[in-house]
Amino acid sequence: MNLFSFIGAGIVMCVLIVTVKQWKPELSLPLTVACGAVMSLFLITQIAPLTEEIRSFASVEGVEAQWLGIAVKCVGICIAVQTAADVCRDAGQSALAGKLELGGKAALLIVAFPLFREMLHLAVQIMGE
Repeated sequence: MNLFSFIGAGIVMCVLIVTVKQWKPELSLPLTVACGAVMSLFLITQIAPLTEEIRSFASVEGVEAQWLGIAVKCVGICIAVQTAADVCRDAGQSALAGKLELGGKAALLIVAFPLFREMLHLAVQIMGE
């Protein structure tokens, strides 16, 4: 991934959004969402090869697919919630952004609970030996 191109595109998009906001404020939020979507799609295409590397590493090291799936879901939740909260903050809705983040934290706990349960089970086994 060319980090400098990504940063440059982000700065250009930011200047575009600020400029549009001065002339047509009602278009700044949809433009912000669109630019965010473009940048997210670019990141997804750049990260795709990394996911294959993680899968191959997990299979070689004997990591169960269930635990890898939990980790990937947690990362996805974090990215989605952070993006949505940032859009809300850009729209001046910081209270709504906070509620989104709280919901994201709850979703993380729900998704990761099997992992916590397994860790607690292992700790009890170790302490019992």
